[in-house]
Amino acid sequence: MDAVFIQPAILEDKLVAAPKKPKKVMFVDPFIFHAVRLWLSPCRDPFQEQIQPVVENPESSGRLVEACVATHFQRYFPTFYIKAEGEIDVAVVSEKRFFPVEVKWTGQLRPKDLKQLKKYQNGVVWGRVWQPQTIDGVPIYPLPLALARLDERAFIDESGSMKTG
Repeated sequence: MDAVFIQPAILEDKLVAAPKKPKKVMFVDPFIFHAVRLWLSPCRDPFQEQIQPVVENPESSGRLVEACVATHFQRYFPTFYIKAEGEIDVAVVSEKRFFPVEVKWTGQLRPKDLKQLKKYQNGVVWGRVWQPQTIDGVPIYPLPLALARLDERAFIDESGSMKTG
């Protein structure tokens, strides 16, 4: 039924799933997440009692946003995550390369949050920002705009880098 998406870790040298590393299971759509949650824990006012608290909680809303980004990429490309010293939310494989994308749905981005991502020269952050910017040389793009512009034809630019704007 395509209600959940299983995202494996990547073997960076072979660009395939790492069989021994844990996999992430995420709902393909926030609506499905909320519907299943309401089905398992019925309540009188689902919006006030379940949906609003999840959306207002930075950790929970961040996981939902991460799942949205991963499943959007998965429509066009093989999609993984990177698990090393730190974790990178999405590793997209295209044209025999991978492109690390970190999803940050917080009000403040700090350089220490980007420690793992900075190990990759083509890594980007899609976040809760209004304008493109950089932190410690890592480009950060507005997440809704980057998602809206995502499609398989416009993903890689002439230099072989990920196009996001």
